[in-house]
Amino acid sequence: MRVVRVLAIVSVVCAAAVQAQTSLLTAEQRAQFHGPYSQPEEPFRLIGNIYYVGAKNIASYLITTPQGHILVDTGTREMTPVITASVQKLGFNLRDIKIMLSSHAHFDHVGGHAAMKKATGAQVMAIRQDAQALAAGKDLSPLGDEGWEAVKVDRELKDGDTVTLGGTTLRAVWAPGHTPGCTVWTTPVLDSGKTYSVAIFGCGGPNGGVKLIGNQRFPTLVDDTLASFRKLKMLTPDIYVTGHPQMLFAGKIDRMKAGERPHPLIDPGSQVWMKMLDDTETAFQKRVQAERTPVGSR
Repeated sequence: MRVVRVLAIVSVVCAAAVQAQTSLLTAEQRAQFHGPYSQPEEPFRLIGNIYYVGAKNIASYLITTPQGHILVDTGTREMTPVITASVQKLGFNLRDIKIMLSSHAHFDHVGGHAAMKKATGAQVMAIRQDAQALAAGKDLSPLGDEGWEAVKVDRELKDGDTVTLGGTTLRAVWAPGHTPGCTVWTTPVLDSGKTYSVAIFGCGGPNGGVKLIGNQRFPTLVDDTLASFRKLKMLTPDIYVTGHPQMLFAGKIDRMKAGERPHPLIDPGSQVWMKMLDDTETAFQKRVQAERTPVGSR
């Protein structure tokens, strides 16, 4: 019996060591996601019926309606009490969250899904390729990093599907690359008599360090990612927000809380949106070119 226990312990330790060796995230990066990035941020009304209930640099967005609310992303497992407190601080009832969506299935965006589903009874909806990861509790993306508590997916979506609750409709734009089911959510938002197109973005291509060319698990990764950039450039949001909003929100949170208009995030002609996509695609193309160039000729 003692030998079995020792072997079991060794097995666990070895598995942890292998994960640490194969992870593309450094120990410092992982600590940052689970630590400073997950620390509480004062919740606030973003625009119209969209509220920020996330942490310092990992987002969670609450979209309120008369028939219940929609929560987009639950962050890391450490963020469950953060989101709970933020929703309540804004005066909303956690049990009124009826639908939970996600930008993509990584531990820092869906790590709290299972706990929030238990707390709210909400229906979990996701594009099929990421729904599989949610249900398995495993990172099935090119990153292949740490998992989360498995959660039942109540509705599997496909590209272009809509989610409607209480007069609010969100449309799923499938943009694979970062994860197989990465999703940009778009929705029209009424604010001060004007309607704005809002995009919730989290699909910037494969994580750094991921093998792009000849990836055996994702042989079409490069083509899929480039197709996603082309698709996203067809969108013209007036405002976009991200899954890691610290830089985007810098110097703007107090102005948003004060209800400043024009909105601090307004993007006339989607110029900022297009530049962000162009810059992200350029960086991706450089990675592709670097993999195609023999080491000796660089």
